[in-house]
Amino acid sequence: MTAIVRGVFDHDLEWGMLGIGLALGAALIGIDELLRRRGGSARLPVLAVGIGIYLPPSIIMPLVIGAVIGWLIERRLRARARAKGVELAVHAERPRRRAVLLASGLIVGESLVGVLLAGVIGLSGSPAPLALVGAGFAGTAQWLGLAVFVVVCLGFYRRVLRPQGA
Repeated sequence: MTAIVRGVFDHDLEWGMLGIGLALGAALIGIDELLRRRGGSARLPVLAVGIGIYLPPSIIMPLVIGAVIGWLIERRLRARARAKGVELAVHAERPRRRAVLLASGLIVGESLVGVLLAGVIGLSGSPAPLALVGAGFAGTAQWLGLAVFVVVCLGFYRRVLRPQGA
């Protein structure tokens, strides 16, 4: 976005890159339309592809993991509905609402923590004012962070699929 704004104000916009983006977007829309007309369940969400191109992998990966968890939950809900002999839409409404609320809470919580940390960093003038360990702990911290992330994902999955009365 910064490159586009600078290009507009400095009058040196990369028109070739914009043309490539326009052609790619048109091709993706065309492919999605062909898939839609075929009537199958496979589609090519153009917005998702655009986000995948635009955002860095560190932001995209949680979205992919969230989509996989959503797919697993949907699959489990379908199996439950089949076992009870009911329609999925009726059977899955409460778990879906629970999933949306939990995911929204995680997103808002991450945003609030980011703002609080930015404030602490700004007020202290230190890049790591809350560091409890030295820089040598970075490798271990990444693995611990991954372990916590996996536990949160599993907890999310279990919480969403918890029986209604629980």
